[in-house]
Amino acid sequence: MGDESYSRRKYVTAATTLAATGIAGCVGGGGGDGSGSGSNDSSGSDGSGSDSGGGGSGTIDVWSDAWDSDAPKLQSLIKENTDAEVVFTDMRYDNIKQKFLTGGDTGTPDVVEATPNQRGDYVTAELIEPLTDRVEELDYTDGYIGLDTMRFQDDIWALPYIGNGRGFVYREDILSEYGEIPDDWSSFLEIASAISKDRDDMHGFTLTSQKGNTRMLQEFLSFLFQRVDRVFEPDGDGWSLAVGEDDLGQVFKQYYWDPFYKHDPPATNPDAKGIGSLEHDISYVNGNYASISTGPWIPGVAQNSDNSNSEAMQNYRKSTATHNPRIEGGEIGTYAEIKPIFMNAYSENKDAAWQTIKTGTSPEGISAFLEDYPGNLPAHEDVEWNVPESTDNPEWAGFEEVFESGKSYGFWSVSQVSSSFFDLSQGVIYDRTDPMEAGKQLHEAWSSKASSI
Repeated sequence: MGDESYSRRKYVTAATTLAATGIAGCVGGGGGDGSGSGSNDSSGSDGSGSDSGGGGSGTIDVWSDAWDSDAPKLQSLIKENTDAEVVFTDMRYDNIKQKFLTGGDTGTPDVVEATPNQRGDYVTAELIEPLTDRVEELDYTDGYIGLDTMRFQDDIWALPYIGNGRGFVYREDILSEYGEIPDDWSSFLEIASAISKDRDDMHGFTLTSQKGNTRMLQEFLSFLFQRVDRVFEPDGDGWSLAVGEDDLGQVFKQYYWDPFYKHDPPATNPDAKGIGSLEHDISYVNGNYASISTGPWIPGVAQNSDNSNSEAMQNYRKSTATHNPRIEGGEIGTYAEIKPIFMNAYSENKDAAWQTIKTGTSPEGISAFLEDYPGNLPAHEDVEWNVPESTDNPEWAGFEEVFESGKSYGFWSVSQVSSSFFDLSQGVIYDRTDPMEAGKQLHEAWSSKASSI
């Protein structure tokens, strides 16, 4: 996923094509930003569009980048189970954030979808309603995956519906020639360098390195979460940094510096510095790389991207998903993206808004969504994930274990700390900044921000 304006619509229209070709089944591959889908943005210059032109006091307004007009099964289910007219507005995440933060206190929308990194902004603005009592009355609450990531200060602020964990995807047919996949990252990079040396048309590994691309920060966290359980932790009324300089420096060194500079030839393509998340997903399925740290949406990229080649689906079916190899001092762990649905604290009809949220995030609602938008894993254990079977790749089932091992950042404002990360990561990637010095500087920058996030 890129920055928040880099909507899932910028990815691929996975659901329609996969379903039409019989690949999807009930659940399949999807968009590369973690929402599991994509559609052509025909909704206007601000990236939004409504199915009925707006709501009012007798309606429930839903702003979402996922529960959109291309999810008719879910929309119908919600409308059938809400005692008010429901108006869905298709809107990109960055536009949702901008408009909700500036106008949410008007009571519109009643229900809002967000990316995990927007949660802290909404809580800080006191725009979202705690759902604790309502959630605890559900008879399927215990089955939610990632419900703990919706908790803050003893309240539940949202319900999850889909998610994914970032894992290691590799071409089994290629890497099997070099022995078993090692558990440690350093040994893997030696293999990746050997692949770069042995093959004229392929490098061993690819990573997102485009400044400002949110997937870049998420990949950084995927390896940081091998060494720590959280980035910031609650401290009184604020937060304190929960990672050390060495934790940050080791990820900078092992994930961003070593692939470009430690080996000759490099483990990754030295001419691909600045590659975006979609571009490196496509490059992987097109056969330019033997491995990648990514998510479960890859079959959708292979099947539906305009830039994927004729070998892309075959390359996907030769791929295996598992945990990322561990950096020094790391254990199994990764970044998990779990999508939340919130209620506006200023909604004039909270009971009907709750009916909408409850229906859309129920096992039945999640199943309906995934029928239209395959690509992610359901955030409830009562919903079956069928992607490995429906895409004819049983080795893709590894993403289930990856998802279970995932960790998420808490209710702190990611936007307050991301710029320092992007600046320092570019310094490491272009060999202008020593990785351990970058870790020290990032620790100082994030520590100074901790009280204000």
